[in-house]
Amino acid sequence: MMAVQAGNGAIDTTKEQRHFAGMKTVNLTIDDQTWRAARALAAERDTSVSSLVREALGYLTKTDERRNQARREILRMVGSFGGKVGRMPSREERNARR
Repeated sequence: MMAVQAGNGAIDTTKEQRHFAGMKTVNLTIDDQTWRAARALAAERDTSVSSLVREALGYLTKTDERRNQARREILRMVGSFGGKVGRMPSREERNARR
């Protein structure tokens, strides 16, 4: 956390504290190659490794939730018409050349 010297000589940490409010601290164990690659990527993007991890986890959780929501919607739709769309085409109809 970076402390900022205010004009009156007091140290103002409120900006940094607000930034981390509601955040959890997580410890990771990763191999050296991954760490070096993450640091290089963070430097290229002018951000931190923590920000990269936060972004990746956010993407994964949102993607998983969207997948679950789509699955729920499909099951709801299937349930609304009893799972039957129409009659099953005959073998000849399925294999007919058009």
